[in-house]
Amino acid sequence: MKAQFKVLNAILIVVIIVLGIIAAYGWLRPTQSSTPSSTSLTLEQLAMQEGKLTIYGVIDTSDFVTIISAFVSQYPWAAGEIQYVGLDPGQITTRALSEYQAGKVQADILIDTLGSLMPFILAGAASNCNNPMLSLMNYTLGTYDNKNYTWCPSYWLPIVMVYNIQKLKSLGLPPPTNWSDLANPKYKGLIAFDDPTILNVAGSLFTSLYPILGNSTWTNLMKAIAANNPIITESAGEAYDKVASGEAAIGIGLINDYLEGLEHGAPVGIVWINPVFSLPIATALTKNAPHPNFAKLFLMWLLSGAGQLALAKINRVPMNLIIAEGTLLKIMPSGFTVLPAAYNVPDFYTNPTKWINVLKTIFG
Repeated sequence: MKAQFKVLNAILIVVIIVLGIIAAYGWLRPTQSSTPSSTSLTLEQLAMQEGKLTIYGVIDTSDFVTIISAFVSQYPWAAGEIQYVGLDPGQITTRALSEYQAGKVQADILIDTLGSLMPFILAGAASNCNNPMLSLMNYTLGTYDNKNYTWCPSYWLPIVMVYNIQKLKSLGLPPPTNWSDLANPKYKGLIAFDDPTILNVAGSLFTSLYPILGNSTWTNLMKAIAANNPIITESAGEAYDKVASGEAAIGIGLINDYLEGLEHGAPVGIVWINPVFSLPIATALTKNAPHPNFAKLFLMWLLSGAGQLALAKINRVPMNLIIAEGTLLKIMPSGFTVLPAAYNVPDFYTNPTKWINVLKTIFG
C-alpha cells in the first residue's frame, strides 16, 4: 500500500522527507563537465588524477559493494580505487575527528547518522559539500545544511519495532504495539536496542518522544525501560540480530535490517508505530581531505538518480521521494505520518552533549 505523508513545512532544522520533481535532463548521472579548476580540467579529470577515495560509513561493508559497483559502472577508471571502512555509529566521528585533530586526515567522505556526525561538524572538521546535484535534483531546503553546507543528504531509515515471532509464541507473549511496551515488565530481559548515548537509533527515537510525552512522563518511561534490563548493543543492526536469533524477543530496529532478514527467512515481524520516526543519514566531506575532488565527484553521483537508486537496491530509503515511493516506501501501510527523528528537539543536533548526558544518567 502506498504510504501517505504529512509534511511539516515549517520544520527545516533536519531532514524534511520530501523532494521535488526530478529535473528533466541529466538526473541519472552527474555531469562530467563540472566546475573546472585553474588548469581547466573537469572535476572527473581531477578525480582521476587523485586516483584514490576513502570513505568511513555506517552502511554494511557487504552492502556498500553494491554502491561501489554502481559507481564504477559509470566511472570504470574508479575500479579498485575506493576504500570503504564500515564502522558503527559514533566510531566514525571518534576516528575521523581524532585524525583531523592530529593533522592526519585519512577519510575523504563520512556517511553517518546526522546526530552522530554533529560533534565532527561542530568541531569545524567538515568541508563545504555544496554541489550542483542539490539544485538539479531539487533537494528541498532542510534536507541539507543550506547555510554552511557542512552536511548533505544521502538516505533515511524508518525506525520500527521488531519482534521474534517464534520467541514470543513460545513464551506466550503478544507482539508489542507501542514504544511504551518496552517498559512492560513481561518483556524484562527480552529487549534489545543500540546504546542510546551514541544518539543513533534508540537515542534519536527516545529523544523524539520527549516533547510528545513531557518531562515527567518521558523520564518515568525511560527509567522503566532501563529497569527492564535491556540488552544494549553497539548498533541497531546488532540489536536486530539479537531479535532474529531469539536472544531477545523485541527490539528497536531499522527497516533495512528487517527487509534483509525477510529475504533470508528470519522469523521477525515489525510493528509500524505512528508517527514513524525516520533516521536521517547524512554525508560530510572532511576538511583537508587527501582526495577532495574524487570525494566531490562521488558525492555528486550519490545524490543523483543513479546513486539514489543504488541506495534503494540495498534497502536504504533514498531521500528522493519519487525514487523512494517506487521502491521501499510502498511497503508502509497507509495513514502513517513520517517525521525526521528529533525534528522536534532542535538541540539534539546543536547540543548533542546535553542529550548524551541525560540518557547516560538513565541507561548508564
